[in-house]
Amino acid sequence: MKTISASALFLTVIAAVMCSWIQARWPTSIPEAAVFTLAAVWAVAGITGLVKLRFHPILLLLALIVVWGAIQIGAGTTANSWRTKAAMLDWGCNLATFFVSLQLFSSSRTRVRFLRALIYFGMALSILSPLQELYGGEKVLWLFNPSPTFIPQFGPFPYRNQYSAFIELLLPIALFRAFTEERDRLLHVLAAALFYASVIAAGSRMGVVIATSEMLIVPLIIFHKHRLRVRSLRNNALLFGAIFIMLIMAAGPAEMLKKFNSPDPYAGRREYSESSLKMIRARPWMGFGLGNWATVYPGYALFDDGLHVNQAHDDWVQWGAEGGLPLLAIMVGIAAWTFRQAFRTMWGIGAAAVFVHCLVDYPIQRISVSLVMFLMLAALAAPATSQGLRSDQIAE
Repeated sequence: MKTISASALFLTVIAAVMCSWIQARWPTSIPEAAVFTLAAVWAVAGITGLVKLRFHPILLLLALIVVWGAIQIGAGTTANSWRTKAAMLDWGCNLATFFVSLQLFSSSRTRVRFLRALIYFGMALSILSPLQELYGGEKVLWLFNPSPTFIPQFGPFPYRNQYSAFIELLLPIALFRAFTEERDRLLHVLAAALFYASVIAAGSRMGVVIATSEMLIVPLIIFHKHRLRVRSLRNNALLFGAIFIMLIMAAGPAEMLKKFNSPDPYAGRREYSESSLKMIRARPWMGFGLGNWATVYPGYALFDDGLHVNQAHDDWVQWGAEGGLPLLAIMVGIAAWTFRQAFRTMWGIGAAAVFVHCLVDYPIQRISVSLVMFLMLAALAAPATSQGLRSDQIAE
């Protein structure tokens, strides 16, 4: 059952990512339906005694978010009940993803294989996406004509920041394994170099800052905790550097340099955040309803550039505006637990990094990233005896 479920979940991730550029509801609805089906199968198997279900406090916090949306609708405090219902489905999918992954990753073998498969998929994307950028023209994946209002961003991702967030989740795993697995060291050094070079090619400012931080933090923590030999760090750094230089020369850092040369990189986002803070002050306890930031924003906008603003570009203030201080408190609790687990395992630092990325964008409000984010949280929740990726076995 675990093998079939893991395969189905992995295929769901691939489908969600590869269809994320399509401007329609079905690329979200179909993966959500797949995850809900898997969750229902596991729930029935647990109720009938076929399997022993695992639970975790994060499940309760995610369930509270869905319940909070229902309370907002019942209390009549949501600006648009349909949008709140759609957001409840999205948060329900996050809950179901965590629940299913929690059952799967109780087996260290299943988890190791799943994360390894994600690394391979990420490597494929980190090759495909820069090539698409350089030689793809206006078509997505060289095959599909996007809608007239859509400009291809990076590979199958509609936004460069979301591609970067996806890679941020995987980069620490590749780095960790480069130091802990002698047999596959070259593979994981190559993966880390591909990931980092592709983030630079994507040109996401925050993505580059976070990926660079991961490149520094993970080896330093391993070195500090486990007294790695300097030779091990040096050899990996030299190997990574040689591969990275070749990759970045091929991909080119032009997009990144253009972004960093912007006179005010926070322009627009600053005003969106200020407007969101005004929303929070207007309804600090109930918020305006899950999924309703874009509905309410025009009444609090500080400027009008003639464009439709769909997100606050800061998930933290958007959570506060939509769900009030209760939702914000729940997310702070999840993030605090994530940071603790991430630095304990080291390979899970990517999940903490995405919460940091949420300060300047909305990486987990699209299913292509949220699926990986919440299955990573479930991987972090696995008991120490089944970690699979163990921080006490450091190869020198």
